[in-house]
Amino acid sequence: MKNNGILIVLVLLAVSTAQAAETATRPSATMGEPGHDHAAMMRKAKTSWTLYPTLKVRMSGDSRATQVITLAPQNIVADVIEDYSNDLNDEKAHSKLPVGMGGAKFDRSAKGGFHMLAAREENGANVRVASTVYYNGERGAKNPTAMFMQQKHELEIIPQPQPREHSRYRANEDWKFMVRLNGKPLSGQKVYLETSNGSMSEFVSDAQGMFVMHVPDDFKAEEEGGQASAHNHGRRGADLVLATEYVEQGKSYLTALNSNYGPDAFDQRNLAKGAGFVLLGMLGAVPLLRKRKTEQKGEESDNA
Repeated sequence: MKNNGILIVLVLLAVSTAQAAETATRPSATMGEPGHDHAAMMRKAKTSWTLYPTLKVRMSGDSRATQVITLAPQNIVADVIEDYSNDLNDEKAHSKLPVGMGGAKFDRSAKGGFHMLAAREENGANVRVASTVYYNGERGAKNPTAMFMQQKHELEIIPQPQPREHSRYRANEDWKFMVRLNGKPLSGQKVYLETSNGSMSEFVSDAQGMFVMHVPDDFKAEEEGGQASAHNHGRRGADLVLATEYVEQGKSYLTALNSNYGPDAFDQRNLAKGAGFVLLGMLGAVPLLRKRKTEQKGEESDNA
């Protein structure tokens, strides 16, 4: 009887061990089911300074020749990023860039000028769009207004106008935008602003679908020489996003336009620095002027 008890225990242990081994090697039901992309879920779970969907432009490489531009969707799952060029006659005026594990690669050598980049996620009755404007300064820069006004998605936020090439938004500036639905201006629509420095604002569009974004002055003195994004070319700056949501016929649309901004060009700290550099330059020139006058006096004495 005792031996039978030991045998039963051994059998139970063997069955338990086999079940554990099977469980350890079996893939997760969520990861194994068709339509579930684990990498995409990880991208969606990753958030930064905002919960709104955004497109991050990243640059890598030791030199311009080896530089790689990557477009990274954040807080949104997308298989492709749509690229709209300001040259409407270009055969590549509208292209789709596949999104891999690290994002989508932007072909800098093939295109120049302004580009509207957009990532779209559609899940049942919910549509979410992240967009940003990127300036590729190689060649082909044209007025991007016509490209902006092309309808790309149901709900859109459109710059009116976009900062010129090699420029950006700055603190304490006012910039106009249009919000529209299905190609038509949307009046009375609330639009929300959020910045990576922690500011939040709310705007309402007028009868023409226009609203004015006031860029907050939320830079701190201790941040001098701090954050700088790829958009900023190494200059101190922060990120911002404008977002709005609209529900129509049981379907929810959310669109977000992200960009970057810099400190006030007439910030007192910047003016003080500028004045300091001018003063130092003047002080440095004094000995040179004295030396020059001494040499002139010596030349006059020799001529006499």
